[in-house]
Amino acid sequence: MEAGSSSNGSLNFAGKSRGCPRFRPFKCPSSEKLMCIAIQYLCDGAPDCPDAYDEDPKLCTAARRPPVEATASFLQSLLASHGPNYLEKLFGKKARNALGPLGGVEKVAIALSESQTIDDFGTALNLMRSDIDHLRSVFLAVEHGDLGHLKSLGIKDSEIADVKFFLDKLVNTGFLD
Repeated sequence: MEAGSSSNGSLNFAGKSRGCPRFRPFKCPSSEKLMCIAIQYLCDGAPDCPDAYDEDPKLCTAARRPPVEATASFLQSLLASHGPNYLEKLFGKKARNALGPLGGVEKVAIALSESQTIDDFGTALNLMRSDIDHLRSVFLAVEHGDLGHLKSLGIKDSEIADVKFFLDKLVNTGFLD
């Protein structure tokens, strides 16, 4: 996969356009030369990028999860609908004020996307063990349909569907493992 240089020094593929062709849309980020691979080779167990980035655990976890933008948008909509401290019910006291103390919505969305497990998520956001345990209990309550536990946290009947939608996507990709 040869890459050529344009007059301004930026790389382009085979002297044509800057970037990867549609049939090989994934650009290996650390290649000195432009190197593009097909999506089917991402997270397939065999490194294709020179630095094996295409097999990076965070990348592979994120590939199975909803896009960061969608997660951030969803978190933002929960905050807009239910107030700036709503996510404290899920993530614990550190989530007060629209997730500000956790680094903001974007940082939380990235951590949810890239963290393989709930413990990795806790590490990424420097959560206390009690906050991780609390979040795990919320996940388990949703998974087992324990409405009593969710209501005890202050989650209203009208909000349970939103919380379940959000948490199910994470559970289905191994977040509780």
